[in-house]
Amino acid sequence: MKPIFDRCRSNPILKAQDMPFPAEAVLNPGATEQGGEVVLLLRVEYATGYSSIYVARSKNGVDGWRIEKEPILAHGLPQWRYEQWGCEDARVVRLEEEKCWYITYTAHSPLGAAVGLARTKDLVTAERVSLIFSPNNKDAALFPRRFNGRWAVLHRPDAGGVENIWIAFSPDLTHWGEPHCVLPEGPGPAWDAQKVGAGPPPILTKDGWLLLYHGVKLYAGQYVYRVGVALLDEKRPHKLIARSPCNIFKAMALYEMAGLVSNVIFPTGLLLRGDELWTYYGATDTCVCLATAKLADVLATLEETKQ
Repeated sequence: MKPIFDRCRSNPILKAQDMPFPAEAVLNPGATEQGGEVVLLLRVEYATGYSSIYVARSKNGVDGWRIEKEPILAHGLPQWRYEQWGCEDARVVRLEEEKCWYITYTAHSPLGAAVGLARTKDLVTAERVSLIFSPNNKDAALFPRRFNGRWAVLHRPDAGGVENIWIAFSPDLTHWGEPHCVLPEGPGPAWDAQKVGAGPPPILTKDGWLLLYHGVKLYAGQYVYRVGVALLDEKRPHKLIARSPCNIFKAMALYEMAGLVSNVIFPTGLLLRGDELWTYYGATDTCVCLATAKLADVLATLEETKQ
């Protein structure tokens, strides 16, 4: 079967050596557009092992990246104790009603991995809003609009080793409630049986909300991260309509198979450009890559669910 995603010939499009300062790795970028440019929010890991979030801009979304020398979200600030060990894996979405971008990210500290929320009007500086989920929780992605007056966010709490994708709702982007499990782990030996987590913020299509997600399976004691797709109801985003029975994107290139963590494809940025999905992802927890796919081809992989 012909692969759905085409890897960018320039992959990896960003590496640690491209940073304007010493870095160990660059990975898991949030993606948006501003002023005719693609903007990535990069997780940059230092040689110390800690991470902060940096902004990179490109006119074509492939090369010629201009990378800020100072982070938009810096770890270890005294007033933000829950980020002592890192600001990681940002997802970013434009909320037109709020006239700014909102960033969900993992706040890492000795107390565990929590979910932080920040906002920015210019993608240069950011203001923390609050911690919105306590440990252990990751992979949070906001929807770009309200549902019956409330905002919605996907997230992935760790329920004692069971890691499913959940949703919560909020009237003010600070207080979150009404939890629902949206997408559970796959059954038995499924490709996504070990855990699942939301990728980039969902994109609205004519059929519903398109969600890329990562699924994990354990092979001989090693996690393998691959990509699947799900479709959520347009008006009730907690309702799962369809899901890909198989993974639709997996590690095949050397830079996706060998790195700091082998066999990892981790999508966190997604742009719909015409009829194409531009997916920005971290590979092997080491570098940033880009792959594109036709929206119709991705939707064709879905199978209706009875959930």
